[in-house]
Amino acid sequence: SIASQDYAGKMQVYVVDDGSANRDVVAPVHRIYASDPRFSFILLANNVGKRKAQIAAIRSSSGDLVLNVDSDTILAADVVTKLVLKMHDP
Repeated sequence: SIASQDYAGKMQVYVVDDGSANRDVVAPVHRIYASDPRFSFILLANNVGKRKAQIAAIRSSSGDLVLNVDSDTILAADVVTKLVLKMHDP
């Protein structure tokens, strides 16, 4: 659902793998998005927990806005656009 966002601005997606034991199972998904310039993968060696995984992505980011979602989150295609518009309203 992140790849399908209709947002027209620049968007960078950081996928954090928090030391998954099943990387061989998710590797095909990583390969699908590896050629998409919007996607970057952060593969942590050990499971450090959700908060530290989020921090790893935030430290890699350089944008004005950060949206954190879990891997099982499904967003409507206009969510990022709507959130960005809301952030322009003081």
